[in-house]
Amino acid sequence: MYLPAFLHRWWLQWRRSRRRAGGDEDTVLARLLESPLPDLDANWDEAEYLVLDFETTGLDSREDRLLSVGWVVMQGASIPLQSAHHRIINPAMGIPESSAVIHCITDDRAAEGIAELRALESVLEALEGRILVAHNARFEIAFMQAACQRIYGTGLAVPVIDTLQLARLGFERRHLPHGPGELRLDSLRLRYNLPRYHAHHALIDALGTAELFSALCQDRGGPDGRLPVSRLLSPL
Repeated sequence: MYLPAFLHRWWLQWRRSRRRAGGDEDTVLARLLESPLPDLDANWDEAEYLVLDFETTGLDSREDRLLSVGWVVMQGASIPLQSAHHRIINPAMGIPESSAVIHCITDDRAAEGIAELRALESVLEALEGRILVAHNARFEIAFMQAACQRIYGTGLAVPVIDTLQLARLGFERRHLPHGPGELRLDSLRLRYNLPRYHAHHALIDALGTAELFSALCQDRGGPDGRLPVSRLLSPL
């Protein structure tokens, strides 16, 4: 199920009113919440997106922390590689061995990373005027919400597109059986004949998600090629 555009607008406006009522000071988050919304009625290839991926110290957004961030900007179906961004984040906590073997970020390397505040500010600044895209976006949103609560004392409301959810809807629309394995990023990329990349690197996964998003949109577009952004949005 997609979230209708008018409900998304109502939700975002409600969050803005809540922020103003709280008298928050001028912050990057406040400026994002006050900025004009992207045009959710535009065709998908007329909008701009921030395709984002995090690596973290673990899977629990309440206890774990951001460890690296990667993103690319999409201008419609175009992915300008000069927009690519990747930074290691100092989590101010030890990295469990079970996590380090997956993303290969050690305590020593993380200690040289940027502060969580700087990383979050960079993401929020890059989001202005754009729609957030991620694979299994609930994960990225949960960690962003937790970071915003720690730093700003309030949550985040932005338009979100989840490529995992789009792929699931595609399977259901075609009445194709599928399990969790078929919805993994690498499995879906293989299905769309996209090149295989090394996984669990935030920038590489963000680029892989951007390419998958483009393929999913082109696969889902109607006979006239129209696919409004509003039909791609995921529930917040």
